Amino acid sequence: MDIGGTKISCVVGTRDGQILKRDVMPTEVEKAPEDTMKKAIEKIRELLKSSRVELSDVEGMGVGAPGPLDPISGTILDTPNMPGWNGVCFKEILGKEFDLPIIVDNDGNAAALGEKKFGAGKEVNDLFYFTVSTGIGGGLIIDGKIYHGASFDAAEVGHMTILPDGPRCRCGKLGCLEAFSSGTSIARRVKEKVRGNPDSLILKLAGDKIEAITAEVVAEAASKGDGLAREVWEEAARFLGIGVANVLNLINPQMVIIGGGVAKAGELLFKPVRESAAREAFGRTFESCKIVPSALGDMVGDFGSISLVL
Repeated sequence: MDIGGTKISCVVGTRDGQILKRDVMPTEVEKAPEDTMKKAIEKIRELLKSSRVELSDVEGMGVGAPGPLDPISGTILDTPNMPGWNGVCFKEILGKEFDLPIIVDNDGNAAALGEKKFGAGKEVNDLFYFTVSTGIGGGLIIDGKIYHGASFDAAEVGHMTILPDGPRCRCGKLGCLEAFSSGTSIARRVKEKVRGNPDSLILKLAGDKIEAITAEVVAEAASKGDGLAREVWEEAARFLGIGVANVLNLINPQMVIIGGGVAKAGELLFKPVRESAAREAFGRTFESCKIVPSALGDMVGDFGSISLVL
């Protein structure tokens, strides 16, 4: 299971990464978590039945969920995007329904492990995964295993301080990487500026509706040469590159993988990110690291949850 603020993806998969069945359902965070989990459990039973897999043949169940969370107890601690889910214990809920090992981890950690097992990182032992989407998260793999840290909060890269007097992040701090380079922040900054630029291509691409502006719209406008879009996009990419450089200098990984919706912009993002990282990182740490896009794309959470069981 890959649990997010808007959707839950349920899959039945094999050890070699074959997806037998997959289905996606809305999370409906406005409802009680118990109601959503009840539907998810029904979905799992349906998938097992339709894929002709007996529960006795299942090795375990992996669950990737928003953090911060405690992977030992399998409990969400304090996730800003799903506030009603704080304290939900997946191991307890799912363990009552399925006599299986239940392995729960932060979705960023799970995604990093998925890339290591099945994606871009198969040939390396040490990697860092950035997910750049609504927010910015991360996962750290050392010697082929997830590194959790003392309080299970390692790799919360979206909340490293990039500019101490920068914009306020949703976490309450000032100048976090997420406040500059997430898809939400890119869209927000353009919305603030576009009112003074009524001729911007951004508005045309958004159907002349400011509220319809997304990071995807900004990326498209930037690729077509719109000045405002390029200004905001390039600044976001520069700060993301600084975040990558900080990771390179601190951890010296063999590979940095960037996934999430913003990464779908391809070289429009990766070129300025690599240039920024090259300027800011210690030379050898940059030269010894490949900065690459996710190989698993929108399925990274699914492969991540499978990887947790292996």
